[in-house]
Amino acid sequence: METEEAFETTLGDLVVALTEETSQYVHDEKEVNKVVAFRLTHLLNPAGAASRRWQYWQ
Repeated sequence: METEEAFETTLGDLVVALTEETSQYVHDEKEVNKVVAFRLTHLLNPAGAASRRWQYWQ
């Protein structure tokens, strides 16, 4: 039986990674933060919750 390695990370690591990746495509810092916030909301909340709130950030 194979054993799987556990990969440990933090929410902060995820935010940093998302920010670095988004910054490659979006050059306005405020827009980068909006995209990262949207993605985190989408990942951490049930389907549809992020899209309902997105209109308030624009």
